[in-house]
Order: sequence, then structure tokens, then C-alpha cells
Amino acid sequence: MVDQAGNRSVVSGEERGGGWGLLVALVLLALVMVLAQVRTRPPAPKPADASLQEFSAVRAREVLKTLLGDGAPHPVGSEANARVRERIVAHLRWLGFAPEVRESFVCNRFGSCGQVANVVARLEGREPGKAVLLMAHYDSVPAGPGVGDDLAGVAAILEVARILKAGPPPRHPVIFLLDDAEEAGLLGAEAFVRSPALSEVGVVVNLEGRGNSGPSLMFETSGQDGWTVPRFTSRASRPITSSLFVTIYDRMPNDTDLTLFKQRDVPGLNFAFIGNPLHYHSPLDTLENLSLGSLQHHGDNALAAVRGLTEADLASPPPGKAVFFDVLGAFVVLWPAGWSLGLAALALVLVIVAVVLGLRRGAFTGGALAMGLLLLPGTLFLSGALAFGIQTLLRAAFPAPWVANPLPATVVFWLIPLAVTLGLAAWLARRSGAAGIWAGTWIWWAALGLLLAVLAPGTSYLFLVPALAAGLAGIVSFSSAPGVRAWAALLPMLVAALLWLPFLQFLYLGLGLMGLMVTAVLLSLFDTTVAPLAAAAGPGLRKWAPLAAGALAAIFAVVAMVSSPFSPKAPQNMVVQFHQDTQTGEARWLLRAAPPIPPALREAAAFDPQPGPAYPWSPSFSRAFAAKAPALPIPGPELAVLSDSSTGGKRTLRLRLTSPRGARVGTVMVPNEANLESLRIGGQTVEVGPRPPGAPAQGWRPLTVFGLPPQGVELDVVLGESRPFDWFVADRSDGLPPGGRALLDARPDNAVPLNEGDTTLVSRKVRI
Repeated sequence: MVDQAGNRSVVSGEERGGGWGLLVALVLLALVMVLAQVRTRPPAPKPADASLQEFSAVRAREVLKTLLGDGAPHPVGSEANARVRERIVAHLRWLGFAPEVRESFVCNRFGSCGQVANVVARLEGREPGKAVLLMAHYDSVPAGPGVGDDLAGVAAILEVARILKAGPPPRHPVIFLLDDAEEAGLLGAEAFVRSPALSEVGVVVNLEGRGNSGPSLMFETSGQDGWTVPRFTSRASRPITSSLFVTIYDRMPNDTDLTLFKQRDVPGLNFAFIGNPLHYHSPLDTLENLSLGSLQHHGDNALAAVRGLTEADLASPPPGKAVFFDVLGAFVVLWPAGWSLGLAALALVLVIVAVVLGLRRGAFTGGALAMGLLLLPGTLFLSGALAFGIQTLLRAAFPAPWVANPLPATVVFWLIPLAVTLGLAAWLARRSGAAGIWAGTWIWWAALGLLLAVLAPGTSYLFLVPALAAGLAGIVSFSSAPGVRAWAALLPMLVAALLWLPFLQFLYLGLGLMGLMVTAVLLSLFDTTVAPLAAAAGPGLRKWAPLAAGALAAIFAVVAMVSSPFSPKAPQNMVVQFHQDTQTGEARWLLRAAPPIPPALREAAAFDPQPGPAYPWSPSFSRAFAAKAPALPIPGPELAVLSDSSTGGKRTLRLRLTSPRGARVGTVMVPNEANLESLRIGGQTVEVGPRPPGAPAQGWRPLTVFGLPPQGVELDVVLGESRPFDWFVADRSDGLPPGGRALLDARPDNAVPLNEGDTTLVSRKVRI
């Protein structure tokens, strides 16, 4: 088949028609998407009577139910936290372990401190030496009971501990760490890595949760993962993982307990499920909302990882990072990261050979190739611009990154790049021919694979593997026919679909609305694999396919705009706080929520029409609606000066922070202009760096103590300025005073508190 410009098409006359290639491609893509949905679901939970050597989510759920007790939130320093810890210890003893509760006061590098109590148990191995550390945190945020984050991980570990205890001893010891105060700044893990116990650890397996459903993803590694990943994947029944996840997470600001081991180059694997993000850190993170399939997958993964790693050589593991990815959860492909550059170069060579063969056999001309090279950058630019515009519109309609019904918006961002690609391919086909588009597309893919092999090897497989398939298919096809046969375009497209489509569905769950825009940009690259087949289609299909995709995108965009963003099962964040300044006597209700304020809340309190700074020390982005509240007869926090001396323009202070009303959390706001040079809190040295260039001198450095003891905590401070400054001191307790009942009753059913939750905060300004 020859186009109007005289260029040979991707589908030759021998293949009896060009339209069927695009239709087959769309059907194959739909099938892969369905398979990806099915294969990335968590497995069915195993019943209570399952083999005692297998993980049973039903058994683990009963353990979790016991740990949870009355379902109260259990942040560090609370009585509920102590009760959960006691239940963990009791269960470990019932299993035959001798658990220890290791208590210590610890601070992280950001100035967050607390009295933590880690629970540690040990299973001896056949050989002495380094151990596998299996860990999860048992504390929760104040806003919710923390079932998905992270009592599910704790229950999974206790079921794994039962299995390992009942079976033959592993080669290496296993340490079970159920740590405290992760939500307060990784304090429990901080205490562990600062202790001598760290020297016993050869590798870490961490269980986390950022939601309460979905598959358990192995999303992060630490240290040299060329040996840890295959030790897990060789035993896992449904591994869902990728070095792409690892690369992305490395560039995100998020932290988990594994972060502290990662900073010390201790090898490790990190697992989490991320479904139902609107339940995360909220009162809806309950036992009833936890997916048993997610718990089953979590436990299966933990057991597979521990069993694999305990049999490894922990004394001298092999060095090296890996590039890896699962194929629909069935198996994992893995190679040393150092191979990526060679594989990418090979892919580029194969594609170039195929292109040269195509040119020599007259499948397309040099001009057609040049036009074909315009497709990928053109699609990327146009799709990105349209996705950005629609995201801007949706942001105005959606007051939060995640919404109750994301399907309409998801469909929009999936259809935009498809419509653009099909339309651009139809336009270019008149000048380049389908074969020219094939050549231009795969030159780009091979080049991007080579670039990523240098810059980010963990992501390179996305381009280099399909490019390898395209190069081989192109060489075979051009060697046996004047043009590229349809199967030579379908094969690399199918390979790309198997690699790309499964992971793209997780971007919204991980990143929210921004994730949909990222999805659209990535799909603009992926959809170019369909372009040669679109260019080979008949004129009618070439015309109507992009119009149909664009029309559907427009319809779903309207549906997304008019859909209610929240529901009682998928609520928005709405936090109510009481703040009283004991120096001025002023008391306020603060509402942290996206506008508009619900009418019932406006009736309950006369909130200002516009949000303002929540507190005198708040950064500009921390804003809340304020309303006057009746002052309460409660004492404010105290920051007593125990000693004060100045030498050489520097000032040395010893202070004591206390909360006469017994609040759980105390905070001191040190002004940046005081030039904090040295700091110890409760005897613990806190890293103090210079103020970053450009940082505002009027800002504040928060120093926070979680689980503030009745006697208070001492702070040893060295300042670079000897003159006095105004500081702020505050204490925070969970819940509202009785007068806040009316506000809580007025909060809509589709809104819940988040993170710190509804709190009472009392502050004062002090001259120091």
C-alpha cells in the first residue's frame, strides 16, 4: 500500500487491508488494561483453617482486632498507645517469644522529640551473625485508629512470626521490631538505628500503609538491591514491583521508617498498599474498611521476603543495583543496572538497522522519516498542554487531590493523549506514510531508552525493552517485504502495553490529580506506539477515531466537573481546632478546610469570610478560617529560664518546657533571627544547620516534644545573638473542649478530620 505522497505504508498490500491493524491494536490495549486490573488486585484472603505454614489474612485480622481494642487513635504518648503496646507484647509472649520493650527519649534532625517504646522480639537462626529485621510501626495519627497505617503491618508481622516460630529455624536470625512514634517523625526507628542493635541487622523488610486497600507494592529498596529483590521475587506468589517505583520514590519527599536505614546504607525492601487514599490518616482507617485481600498480599509478601532473605549470605552480600519489573504480577524480569546502557545501545542499533533496511528497500524516504520524527514531540507538547489546561479547570472544581469518584477525570486524561496521537498520526500520514511514522517513533523510543539508561537506569526498561522488540521485528519485516508488516507494529506496542499500562493506574492513587496529569504526559509517549497502525488505517477510521476519542474526553470532562467531589465513604479533610492565647486572653475556633464553609458551620460559629494565618508563627501557606470562641480557664504552657549567660556575642540558655494542663505535645518556636547554633533537648543533641540562603529571618524553627512528661523537658540552647527575642511556646491536646460540640455536630457527613485531627492548642509569647 502506498500513500498519496508515494511513501510505502506500514501495512503492505500482502496484508490485505490497513484498517484492521488499528482495530486489533485498540482491542489488544483494552485486553491488557483489563488484565492489568485483574492481575494487580490483591489475592483472595486465606481462611482461618489454612495451612499453619501459610499466611492467613483471616487469622491476622483476628490478631489485628485484638490489638485495636476499642478502636481509639493511639498516637505516641497517649494511654491508648500504651494499651496497644501491651497487647502486642502479650501476643508475642503467647507465641513463645520473649519480647523486650525498649524505652528511650530521642530526637530527629528536625527537632521533633519524644519518649518512645519499641517492642523487639528475636527468633534465632541456625547460624549466628547478621539478622533479617522485619518491622512496622504501631502508633497512629491522632485523627484515626491507624488500621491500614500501620496496625495491619503489625498484625501481618505477628502472623509471620507465628509461622516462622512453628517451622524449622531459618538460616539467619529474624528480629521483629514493632516501633513507636513513626507518625511523630520516625522517632521509634530513630531510637533503633542509634542503638547498638543496628549492628545486628543485615537487611530490613518494612511494612507500611498509605490507605487500606489495593495490592501490596514493593515500592522502595535501600542499599544494594541486586540481591535483595530476587530473594523476594523468587518466592513471591504475586509480586507487583518495579525499579520505576523505586526511582520515583527516591525523588519524592516522603519518608518511612526505612528511610533511616537507607541513610545508613542498610539493604532493605519496603512494602505498602495505597488504595482508598481518602481514608488515609482519618477516622475511616478502620478495621471494617480494611481490605482482607490487601492484608493477605501484605503478609504473603512479608513471608516471602523474610524466607528468601534469611537464606542469603548476610555477612558479605554481593554488590550492585538492579533494574526490574513484574509482568502482570506473574513473574519479575531483572538484570544488573549496569547492563541497561548496553541493552539500550543494542536497542538503538537494532532500530537503526531496521530503519536503514527500510530506506534501502524504499519503504519510506528520508523526508518521510523526518516527518515521522515530529510525531512524538508533537504529541508530547499538545497532550501536555491540553492536560495542563484541563487539570487547571478540575483544580478549581476539586478542593482536594483525591475525590470520591475519580473515574470520569481518569478517563479524560487517558483519552486526551490518544485523541491527539491519532489525530497527529492521521495528519502526518499524508506526508510520511505509516512506515515513516514507525521509523520516527522507534528511533525516539530507542534514544530515550539510551538517555534514561544513563540518567535513571531504573526507568530505562520502559523504553529499551519495547525498542528491542521493535528493532528485531523491523529487521525481520523489512528483510522479507518492501514495508513493515502490521505484526511488526503490533508486537512492540503489545510489549510496551504490558510494561506501561499496569503501573499507570497507580499514579492517581499515589499523586492525586497531579498524578492524572503525569499519566496523560506518559500516555502521550506510550500512544505513539499505536500511531503507525493509525496511519495505516483507512481514511474514514483515521478521521473519526481521533474525533471520537476527543468527544468522549469532552463528555467525561463535563461529568467530572459536575460530579460531587466527596461522599461519606470518601470524605474531604475538615479539621476544627481551638486556640487560646493566654497572654492576650483571646480564644478562637479555627477551621482548616477548602472553601466554601458549609452553612451549618457558619451558623455554629461566625467564621471570617477569608482564611488567614492559623497562628502567629504559621508560614504563609498554613491558613485557616477563624471565629471568636469563649476563653477557657486553663493555664498556658511554660518555658522557664533555668540559666542564661552570654560570652563573645553568643548566648547560652537552659530552659524547661512544661504543660501545667498535661497536654500531650509541647512546642517551642525559636525565631530564626536568634541564630540557633547548638541545641540539646532532653539530653539529646539535635542537628542544627545554618539558615538556608534566602530563608526569611522572621521565620521560626519549631522544636516539638511528643508525649511531654509532667516534669517537662529541658532544652540547652546556644544562640548566635545575645539580645532578647520574642519566642512562642504552645501545647497541644487531642480533641476539643466541650464548647466545640456544636461545631463537630455541624461538620458535614462527607467531611472528617485528618492527621493531627481536632485539637486544643494553647500558646503564649515569651520574651527570652
